Amino acid sequence: MKDLVQNGEIDMITVAGVDMQGKLFGKKVPGRFFIENGQDGIHACAVNFIWDVNLKFAENFSYCNFDTGLHDLKVVPDMSTLRNYPWIPKNAIVLGDIFNKDGSDVTIAPRHMLKKQLKKAEAMGYQAFAASEIEFYIFKETSETAREKQFNNLKPLFSYPVDYSIYRLNVDDWFLGQLSRHLEEIGIPLEAVKGEWGNGQIEINVEYADALEMADRTALYKNAIKEIAAQNNLMVTFMAKHDTNDSGSSGHTHISLWDSNGSNLFYDPNHPYRLSDTGRYFLGGMMALAPELMLFYAPYINSYKRLANTGGAPNTLTWGEDNRTTSFRVDGKGKSCRIENRIPGSDVNHYLVLSAMLASGLYGIEQQIDIAEPTRGAASRVPGVKRLPSNLAEAIQLLEQSEIARQLMGADVVEHYLTAAKNELNDYFLEVTDWERKKYFEFI
Repeated sequence: MKDLVQNGEIDMITVAGVDMQGKLFGKKVPGRFFIENGQDGIHACAVNFIWDVNLKFAENFSYCNFDTGLHDLKVVPDMSTLRNYPWIPKNAIVLGDIFNKDGSDVTIAPRHMLKKQLKKAEAMGYQAFAASEIEFYIFKETSETAREKQFNNLKPLFSYPVDYSIYRLNVDDWFLGQLSRHLEEIGIPLEAVKGEWGNGQIEINVEYADALEMADRTALYKNAIKEIAAQNNLMVTFMAKHDTNDSGSSGHTHISLWDSNGSNLFYDPNHPYRLSDTGRYFLGGMMALAPELMLFYAPYINSYKRLANTGGAPNTLTWGEDNRTTSFRVDGKGKSCRIENRIPGSDVNHYLVLSAMLASGLYGIEQQIDIAEPTRGAASRVPGVKRLPSNLAEAIQLLEQSEIARQLMGADVVEHYLTAAKNELNDYFLEVTDWERKKYFEFI
């Protein structure tokens, strides 16, 4: 990096933290300053961990408020994440960990939360690997045109389903090819790009990696996709359900545990379902605590509107072998054996998703929580099947009542994210929506 700065190939470096919603925040600093002083970190206001997805300020968080003086925090670069940022000329980016000014950890910061669970896994002799699959919608709109239309009647990149269509991928290669090349250039290796069922919907699959690296990659590529789209006069949304009559967008997350010798600890060809005791207990823990930790898998009002679709999105507490109707799916053999969590939508923060998956899965191993028989066929049609929370209010209630969540995630973490969810719910109840006008205006 010193050489690149000195010879003029890099002149600006973005130092970024990751907020509650999984978005990047921070500052851009000159390359010269970064080489001389920036590696010690940059200061930012702690308000980044109390406002909501569109930066609405709330005063009811204990971590940061007017009584704390809206104090500073510090984003300290993790130099292992430093990489070029090719779609912005002469730029690079580095992700950082979040500290208070006294040097103590900001425990509610998503990257710290995941590192805490990975440290526990390491102490138990495990290394966690993960992969994310993100779906998103692309529109022939800009931020300005979308706002003028009040986000209604937007023109999609293509106006018909293209699930697995090669033709459409090639027609839109002018953007999708550019996007793929840029992601590869910044060290985010892809497995595939595919068309999805929704009008203008695309899915990107990223190669599996160490869980922290995967969370970093996911935060980076979601940000990258929106930026590169904007540079091409397009607009992307990662909403879980952007339209009542169109498909939801998932954020499926795969996980497996390995030992120090490079062996996948979930796979055992001699056990039922080719799943080892470790794999079964890990899955058992995730299933046992999924309702209580639902807020980390579905954080917004809108998240649950995707889950209400029983066609593809899961809403039952079930698992299956290569069964896409269940919430948890076991697939692969040997090194590829993994458990897929199909609950999250594309709107999630993957640091939080992986934190919750690890916390509950490791708890399952400790408590030896076994699994029932796998669900076969359509999970939502199984008589008496247990349902996941169907809305944000239910998820809040279950997390609020969970002492196990406080033990595993930290009481301060649980209270902080509960406050954010309650604020979201309260804002929704105060707002007069299009649904209300359509239902009541003329007829009441």
